[in-house]
Amino acid sequence: MVNNLHNAWKNAGQIVSIFCLLTLLSCRRDTVVASVDDSELTEPDAQILMKHLGYDIESPDDWISFVDFWIDRQVYLEELKKEKPEDFKLVQLRARSFEGELARFYIEEDFLSKKVNQKVTKEAIQEYYDTNKALFALNDYIVKALYLKVPKEAPEQSKIKEHYLLKNDKDFPKVISYAKLYAENFYFDDKAWIYFDELTKDAPIEKLNKENLVLNRTKTHFSDDEFTYYLNIIDYKLKDATPPVDFMKDEIKQVILTQRLNAIKDKTESEFSKNIKNKHEIKINL
Repeated sequence: MVNNLHNAWKNAGQIVSIFCLLTLLSCRRDTVVASVDDSELTEPDAQILMKHLGYDIESPDDWISFVDFWIDRQVYLEELKKEKPEDFKLVQLRARSFEGELARFYIEEDFLSKKVNQKVTKEAIQEYYDTNKALFALNDYIVKALYLKVPKEAPEQSKIKEHYLLKNDKDFPKVISYAKLYAENFYFDDKAWIYFDELTKDAPIEKLNKENLVLNRTKTHFSDDEFTYYLNIIDYKLKDATPPVDFMKDEIKQVILTQRLNAIKDKTESEFSKNIKNKHEIKINL
């Protein structure tokens, strides 16, 4: 990643070291953290964009990655402005048009969110679930399970090989204690369901028979070059079966809220647009 950043800055006519970047970020709020020709990226603007794009503004690596991202796109704008000014003007005009769409989105979202009843009762969730069960067929097994991923060099694994079976009430506290000390990944919830593929996404299960693992409520452990994996499947639901309502409640709640939002949007769209226009001075000179 650092090499990529170095190359991007070199192509843009700048070579800025990581040290210089981090020093700039610690300075005043209007600091320019990067530039391409006459276009500058200030720290406040960078933070706004980073938050919107999902970067962590507290992470130096994310700052480096984002600045690389910004430069990579800015050099194309500068090149277009220099080599094809008419096309650059068109890009600017299209961008301004899109600005209006974005502005409408944010204003409308705020307007509608204040009008939508955000409370979704258990009864409403249950009613939607009962009416639309066919929509919720599982595309993977869901399970209740215990899962540990432990470095092979971790000590006392002979003990965990007994405790992860959960044969008695004392086993689970011992598993928790061991996991806090040594586990790279740990999951256990005997009340909630989770997709089997999500549970084992960092385990090399491709060489194992997933159906056998799940359907036999398997208690097993296996290893690769670096880790030992402990899996105890307590319960499961079949593929294509209807999942429990608790497993779907967050998804159903979002569906209900979206339906409410769309209903209000349909009723108020004309009024909303008219009210916004009435708040501004509009002149047409044709």
